[in-house]
Amino acid sequence: MPQLEISTYLTQIFWVITTFVIFWMIMDRIIIPKISETIEARKRKYDDFIMKAEEINKKALATLERYEETLAAAKSKASEQIKANEDSLRKMIDEREEEINQQLKAKIAEHEEKLVKDKAATMSKIEELSEIAAATIIKQLDLKTITEADIEQISKQKE
Repeated sequence: MPQLEISTYLTQIFWVITTFVIFWMIMDRIIIPKISETIEARKRKYDDFIMKAEEINKKALATLERYEETLAAAKSKASEQIKANEDSLRKMIDEREEEINQQLKAKIAEHEEKLVKDKAATMSKIEELSEIAAATIIKQLDLKTITEADIEQISKQKE
């Protein structure tokens, strides 16, 4: 095995050092700067993405805030409209109720008036019938001293 021969150690060490120095130079001058550039480019790209994400987040928050303001305004307007409608309906109901109450009072007065007239007519009929009944009873009892004129006079005195 040639690697283990002492006479070749010096050349092997030389070539190892030379190869190491060449690889070191290639890494230091070419590969590491390209890797650094790639890392920096990626970092800039990520920073751009983060800045854009922050801008989008700010816009989204502003949009959300406008949405909440609009929603609050809509709720307030709807509440006011509901209150106005309730007031309008309450007023309309009160007016209609008053109108119905007046109609009922008029009907009640009309019917009470009719009842008074009917009562008077009924009382008149009752008086006539009671006079006829009294006259009939007197005739059947054969009381000649009491006449129909006396019965009418007695019934008029009670009124």
